Amino acid sequence: MRHDVRVSDRFGELLGLDTPAHLGTLDPAGYPRITPIWFLYEDGAFYMTSLVDKRHVRDLRRDPRASIRVDREGSTAVGGVRAHQQVGGRGIAELRADLDGACTRRITLKYVSGSEGEGRAAIRAAQERIVIVLRPERLEQLST
Repeated sequence: MRHDVRVSDRFGELLGLDTPAHLGTLDPAGYPRITPIWFLYEDGAFYMTSLVDKRHVRDLRRDPRASIRVDREGSTAVGGVRAHQQVGGRGIAELRADLDGACTRRITLKYVSGSEGEGRAAIRAAQERIVIVLRPERLEQLST
């Protein structure tokens, strides 16, 4: 099922920053597990990669329901309040192999630039990784 979720320019900027997302999965007992994770947001979907044996990947294999949140808080308080933005949603995660490492490379280069990023991307892309695709049913956008 494809959902066409649009993000305003203001929150599109937030999703383009090198700020990690927080992926929520359900552990075997049904409790939420929150995992910080690098991501790309494209065409209404969050794309993340992870090593195949991580707990959050095992959670998603057992129960693909997931949530995601990206947030940013300003460093300066005005009137005792810091500006805050967040975008998130929930949906059914899809898992697929990152056979050629292309998704891992692209995500890594969003967070680590230059020659250091190229080196890190090559190392990460050579690992056996899973692509996690989450197309939220809808996005929640909050700001202060």
